[in-house]
Amino acid sequence: MKRYAKRLAALALSALMVLALAACGGGSAGGKTTGIYLTPGRLSYQNMRPQYNYYLTTFDQQELTLMDDDTYCLVISSSCFSALELAESTNDAKGNERTNYIVKFYGTYTSQVNDLDEDLLDVTLSAPTRVVRSQDQTYWLDTDNWNDDMGKAVVPGTIDTTTGAAVADPNAEPWTAEQYLESVAYPETTIQVNTKTASFDFTPAFMGE
Repeated sequence: MKRYAKRLAALALSALMVLALAACGGGSAGGKTTGIYLTPGRLSYQNMRPQYNYYLTTFDQQELTLMDDDTYCLVISSSCFSALELAESTNDAKGNERTNYIVKFYGTYTSQVNDLDEDLLDVTLSAPTRVVRSQDQTYWLDTDNWNDDMGKAVVPGTIDTTTGAAVADPNAEPWTAEQYLESVAYPETTIQVNTKTASFDFTPAFMGE
């Protein structure tokens, strides 16, 4: 079990390195960076049986950049595989890639040093006002530079009961940037970042959980 745990951890790290937490360039903020904070990677498992004949293994990580003009950029990277298989005697692994994406949320924040620990910064992030996303090497979107192609890409589809995959409706009305932003935005959220270790706890609320 320890060997599998180590190899899963290595696989998670490799997946996250492939997604390479992208810099927050291109945002609406024009300030200078005052801190960049990273969460531990999160490994999750979901068994889709008996409804569907597969299971999912997902690797997620979050990165927060704070600017001196009181704006922030939160980057979330995610890579999901089904039918993940680990070899018995080597470090080889294989699986079917289901989804991978990088999404950047932009907004404003307030912060203050924690009363009990000067290494901790209490940070309140506003609900995001802009979202930039790259999805599965198939499309990208930016709510500040929206068009109908982006709107068509994010319209919710129906689920294929055989594969569990989403199927887009070609006749659906494209979503607006406002509709998409509302569907993915999290509410105002307060977290603690550790300025000494440049880290913060993985926050499920940012994932819509």
